[in-house]
Amino acid sequence: MNPTIDRYELGLKPLKLRFLIAAALFLALAATVAVHERNRRVLEKTDGELTRAKGGLAQVKEASINRRIALTTLKSQLFKDTETGSPERHIYGKVDEIKERLKPDDMSITALEKKEGTVSLTYTLKFINTNYCELLNAVSYLQQDEFPFAPVNSIALAQAEQNGKGVVEFTITGSVLTPDRSKP
Repeated sequence: MNPTIDRYELGLKPLKLRFLIAAALFLALAATVAVHERNRRVLEKTDGELTRAKGGLAQVKEASINRRIALTTLKSQLFKDTETGSPERHIYGKVDEIKERLKPDDMSITALEKKEGTVSLTYTLKFINTNYCELLNAVSYLQQDEFPFAPVNSIALAQAEQNGKGVVEFTITGSVLTPDRSKP
């Protein structure tokens, strides 16, 4: 080969080597900075989500407290004296209350039935020549959300004759329900 070119190449080899080392160091540094920046952004995002979750935790605690208060209020209003009295006492008390309040012309009840954690009794009320407004008031009273529950299952209207006169007969069938507290 040519001695001038050989000398030139020998002079460039340390420069090439230094350049390659510097380029490798630069690439390693650039890769490290890029990974560090990516991790920093992920941590910032995680920190933002954690801050938001902490704010949501306060809302969840408040909602939980409100739920407990609402359930306590609901239980106190719906299940008055359930711990102190038997389900039978509550049901028969409600039947007496229905009879006293609505004053039906005829009332029949069935035996108590215990099923699926509830105690129930079926009632049938008959009203003769009652106006429609009184019927609606009776149904409204029976459907109210007061413990023990007395939902209406059916209403029947019939025309009958009594003492030679035509009368309208309303028949309301429903049940009185209460939870069976004797079961654990």
